[in-house]
Amino acid sequence: MGKIYKAPQDLANASENNRLSLSPSIGKGYIQRVRLKSGIQLNIADYTLRHPVTMDLKPPFQPIGFGFRLSGYSRGYPAGEKTSRNFKPGQAGFVCFPDIEGLTITTGPERIVHIGIFMDFTQFCAFAQGETERLPFQLDNLSTGASIHEGRITPAMRDAIFQIFNCPYQGWAKSFFLESKVLELMAHKIGQIEAAGTRTPDVNPLPAQDVERIREAARLLACDLETPLDLNQLAQSVGMCRSKLHRCFRMFYGITPFEYLRNRRLETAMDFLMDGVMNVSEAAYAVGYSCPSHFTKAFKKYFGHLPSKNAVK
Repeated sequence: MGKIYKAPQDLANASENNRLSLSPSIGKGYIQRVRLKSGIQLNIADYTLRHPVTMDLKPPFQPIGFGFRLSGYSRGYPAGEKTSRNFKPGQAGFVCFPDIEGLTITTGPERIVHIGIFMDFTQFCAFAQGETERLPFQLDNLSTGASIHEGRITPAMRDAIFQIFNCPYQGWAKSFFLESKVLELMAHKIGQIEAAGTRTPDVNPLPAQDVERIREAARLLACDLETPLDLNQLAQSVGMCRSKLHRCFRMFYGITPFEYLRNRRLETAMDFLMDGVMNVSEAAYAVGYSCPSHFTKAFKKYFGHLPSKNAVK
């Protein structure tokens, strides 16, 4: 395990609407907690660690949680649970742990971009106006036991997440805006649970050695977005054959190496556009797209809107 970093515990004990910037010795970026008018807690995180870090989180915990992970990988170890829980890029999750006594989270030196939404059971049921039978049947045992449902982040979810990270308002208007986007994300996830019909278990059947090789492959892809390694080169670099790399990568991340590379390219281009350092064409070329029109099409499919929406005028 990596170095123990106690700042997240400080965050849990801090006042509401606190934004914690990471120390340069730990990494860069921030973790922010916002208490919304409804009592829902919104956690917003965008940070990159310098080395693996293990964070011990203590009660009290809100038992109901929605998590949306745009990038980065973490592993959680709930106290009393026999198996760990994985947080992967592109993952939209719902969890209910009514009696959790502690949580240990280990995160690697990758950029973490994550939205977390937390509340108690009463608050959650209030959105069904007290009629718990209106909840999806997959959630009918929330008050009596743990429940986990996973899925992929959809374009609609991604658009709402983007708007949370880039809220255009301040003061009361910001509170109303964030509340509306949090409810929108919850609605998208509940709808996904209803559509799925069955629970997707969080099972990672890969040996630890293969997991490390897959994570190294992901790191190599993200290191050079403009001229990345092809699949054969990537497989050779991490000591796996091409077919095994492709299969294991998809098992671990839920997407292919090509899809992972595309997602990192588009997310990096989004950063360039939001920072105002590049226009749309420049951002496309910088992340490896030779044709701006192909970039625009991929960007819209991924984020739900055109890249020109994010370009600084």
